[in-house]
Amino acid sequence: MSATNLRPDDWEHRLHVLWAWRKWRHVSTSDRDEGATYRAVLDGCAVTLRALCGILGVECQFRNQTLSDGQNRIQELLDSCKTGKPKVLALSHENQRCLLEVLYLANRAVAHPSDGSLDHKVGPHEMTLAINAVLDWLASKRSQWPALKNVPTEFLDPIQ
Repeated sequence: MSATNLRPDDWEHRLHVLWAWRKWRHVSTSDRDEGATYRAVLDGCAVTLRALCGILGVECQFRNQTLSDGQNRIQELLDSCKTGKPKVLALSHENQRCLLEVLYLANRAVAHPSDGSLDHKVGPHEMTLAINAVLDWLASKRSQWPALKNVPTEFLDPIQ
């Protein structure tokens, strides 16, 4: 889907999913019910970020790839970035790591679990930085995409 096909309601729908993270990132996962909702919000945000990154021209392919847990992991994640790599490389090293881990979560653990190797390294810190990176990219496109321009500005405010 391209940005030009999205209406203000379409943008708001996606940004509402990310908005949920503002509350649920602080929830303790030791309570079963709250833990289940936390997991649903984490996964929902990951898939939403994956879709938004696609619209922004950043896509990764993790099929048939097993990531290491060592120092090479960030490079392995970067190597999976098939389109938009310069945009990702323009982020700080930590923002790169967080965004790519979230895209891995969205792709492998949520969208394509049959591809195996579901291990991801996404917690509150990683999701927050990934969301903020994408919100920043969207904010920079706001004047170019009329439908996004009609979305309330607070949807694009970074999470503090």
